Amino acid sequence: VLAILVFQNSAASLLMSEASRAHSAERWNSQTGVILQEAIKAVMCVGLLLHSGGGAEVWEALAPTAEAVKTSIPALLYLFQNNMQYVAVSYLDAATYAILYQLKILTAAVMSVVILRKSLSGKQWIALVVLTVGASVVVVSQMTTNSSSTSSRQGSIVPGVVAVLLACLASGLAGVYFEKLLKGSTVSLWARNLQLALYSLVVGFGGLYQSSGIELLGPDFFKGYTTVVLAAVVNNALGGLLIAVVIKHADTIMKNF
Repeated sequence: VLAILVFQNSAASLLMSEASRAHSAERWNSQTGVILQEAIKAVMCVGLLLHSGGGAEVWEALAPTAEAVKTSIPALLYLFQNNMQYVAVSYLDAATYAILYQLKILTAAVMSVVILRKSLSGKQWIALVVLTVGASVVVVSQMTTNSSSTSSRQGSIVPGVVAVLLACLASGLAGVYFEKLLKGSTVSLWARNLQLALYSLVVGFGGLYQSSGIELLGPDFFKGYTTVVLAAVVNNALGGLLIAVVIKHADTIMKNF
């Protein structure tokens, strides 16, 4: 699973970068991409629950219980993270984004120590420091490169860096909290993921309506979509499920490596 996740993460950086620059008659809305990937995850989770336990498993996952309410917290964080990722790749090239996004390892480690009371070895802390320094060098080099180009391009890296840092923070907090939920209750992995997807869909549709009105809730939802955009959305949906499997059987830090 880890090997597949590595491939998925590599593909995500390239596909999202290409999707943000997709050439079509009309520009696609990244919020619709986040909503669509959550819908794909929900359908896949329903299928897995039906396969493992039938309709009773699905009904149990959808029941309004205290455990289901707890899932709303990581759902909101993951939704925010996904939106920030699409913002980041619209300002950064694929390589820069991929390197900076590795800072999610640092945020996951810090959150694991604070929330789950895990202890890290000296070597692990040194590795995290090296990671942070490396990412900082990339930012500085990109800003230096931009300073020699046009003024409009010069400032474009700043919102991208801010967006990817916010995505890393949300990733670490959501992953650690989700790990605590998965390992601290009897609710199945796919039930938790179905709950995550449904919460994200409700909030995502609400945000889309507030920002774009009623027009994107109809046929215009897929306006500007290309094959690359769809590939990026499907890849992110699969990645979300793979991450959940790794968190369940390993931990949040491991899924980031």
